[in-house]
Amino acid sequence: MVKEIVYQAVDYLGTGLTLAQREMITFCFLAAQGGCEPQLTSHAKGNMNLGNDRDFLIRLVSQCLPYIGYPRSLNAVACVNKAAES
Repeated sequence: MVKEIVYQAVDYLGTGLTLAQREMITFCFLAAQGGCEPQLTSHAKGNMNLGNDRDFLIRLVSQCLPYIGYPRSLNAVACVNKAAES
């Protein structure tokens, strides 16, 4: 019952989004928030494990750039590169 209440407004349990899409959205949210680079690096690695490769994430950050700003975009690219190295 708690799951139904907590996740009612979010489609985490439904069939609307794939796991790769949810991980991509989480990555975008963290990049926009800023100041959470360790988590951003983890989610970049999670994206890569689900098939969203480094080039895809770099293109994703470039699409977010006008909305999140240049400094946060540079931090996100650094996190993607760090995740790709490990």
